[in-house]
Amino acid sequence: MLGRAIRAVLVSGIALLLLGGWLRFELQPPEFDVPERGAVLTHVTVVEPDRRRLDDQTIRIDGGRIVSIEPSKASEVGSGTGRYVLPGLVDMHVHHPPDTILGDVELFGMLFLAHGVTAVRDTGNFDGAVMESRRSIRRGEAVGPRTFACGPILDGAPPFWPGSRVVETPAEAQRVVRELARDGVDCIKVYERLTVEVLDAVRDAAGQADLPVVGHVPAGIGFREARLDDVQHLTGILEEGQTELTDARLRSVITASAVLDIAHTPTLVTWERTSKLSDYPRLRADPAARVLPRYFRDVLWHPQNDPRFRDRTAEDWAGLGEAPENARRVAGRLHEGGVQLLLGTDTMAPFLFPGSSLHEEMREFERIGLDPEEIWATATWRAGEALGEPDLGRIVSGAPADLLIFREDPTRDLGALETLEAVVADGRFYPVALLEEALARRRVHFEGALVDGLTMWAAGWVSPSGS
Repeated sequence: MLGRAIRAVLVSGIALLLLGGWLRFELQPPEFDVPERGAVLTHVTVVEPDRRRLDDQTIRIDGGRIVSIEPSKASEVGSGTGRYVLPGLVDMHVHHPPDTILGDVELFGMLFLAHGVTAVRDTGNFDGAVMESRRSIRRGEAVGPRTFACGPILDGAPPFWPGSRVVETPAEAQRVVRELARDGVDCIKVYERLTVEVLDAVRDAAGQADLPVVGHVPAGIGFREARLDDVQHLTGILEEGQTELTDARLRSVITASAVLDIAHTPTLVTWERTSKLSDYPRLRADPAARVLPRYFRDVLWHPQNDPRFRDRTAEDWAGLGEAPENARRVAGRLHEGGVQLLLGTDTMAPFLFPGSSLHEEMREFERIGLDPEEIWATATWRAGEALGEPDLGRIVSGAPADLLIFREDPTRDLGALETLEAVVADGRFYPVALLEEALARRRVHFEGALVDGLTMWAAGWVSPSGS
């Protein structure tokens, strides 16, 4: 009898292992072969926004770097005849999804590259996986953009977002920043519940490690007192629904930003999209939302599952509807005042999609008064300078080989963003058509009944409301 019971347990265990292996196989997305580094682009027009234009050039790439740019020879095959080569775009405010067997991180990476975003700054990772993800991209084991990372969000107790790192004393702040610096982060992200004493300690420790402090101006701390290197979402200046922002207040912020060398990543597209969440059914039904699995739009992005939107009244939503225009007004005045603006999207906030959202942010910048070439400069080499990588976003010998090939010149008209034909990311050549084919295969995979059903069940189980 005992032997029979043992055999039953063993058989059940083997069956469960086989079932687990089968499910793992079924849940894994289609593989994508990352190309080797190296390329030669001939007979192209090189466009460095707001810097220079060179006609009929040959760009040689070896490893992950540009090794030469020189006039093309008549004998060279015209692989790029009539094409325009620009630096890759940089999104200065993204959040990566958790790194799971479902492959969402690589899906985000494909979408970034398919829209010409070859570098991103992750301003708060919730599962700690972004550092390993970027190593996988560098090694050519995964497809994705060059990634700069702040690590976890630093916040007070209780933290606004689960997964944030709570720091409650100056000594703890110093220790955490030193630890993150040893881990290789590129920036420190702060949030709204830090005290002034803790923020001062974070800033001091970050300065010793030569790391910029970016994020939200904490509640109760003045804009000038916070002295962040890069303010996200116009926090400390503009709160959602706010209409009484005087000229005197704006002039004060502009002066402080200039004197203290504070940059701003206003994420205008975030203000715009958030204002539309009151019409969630329309956003959910938009075909554009299908670029990501259904659990994003139906669970993770449902307003009832987000503490920022769960208990809003009709009056709250009406006030939020005024926020995008207020944000544009503030960002426009900052630009007019000579304050540095950077382009960021807040992907993966609700209905902000990797890559395409940066194109929307570029058009938002056009609305506040920047011309296309100035927008491109902001999204490329000026972003590189802000990241402490002055060759990033340049097309010069020795610079990182992050390049975009267009049929038409998008520095003349942002509509030419739609003519992107190929992307070079860290020296790897990706035809956009190849990326789009891979994305189509992934969509078929995650819309299949088994994957869709299992992931919706799992997402509903872990979501705040369980819906």
